Amino acid sequence: MGKNLALKLLPFLVAQLIKALTPDLMKRFADKILDAVEDAIQKSENKFDDVILPLLTLIRSAFNVPDNDKG
Repeated sequence: MGKNLALKLLPFLVAQLIKALTPDLMKRFADKILDAVEDAIQKSENKFDDVILPLLTLIRSAFNVPDNDKG
């Protein structure tokens, strides 16, 4: 019974979550994700990963996601 109830509530919960995601909130979320990827690349000993950093900069620029951890 609990599983069926969860499946019935899921569309409602997803719809409410989408309504709560303002553009500013999505930008902050994207910033956190990009920060985590950038940090992982910088800690990596693999230099091949370093070619990804300019791509992340392009993504930030294209979607207007500021790098809020740079001061």
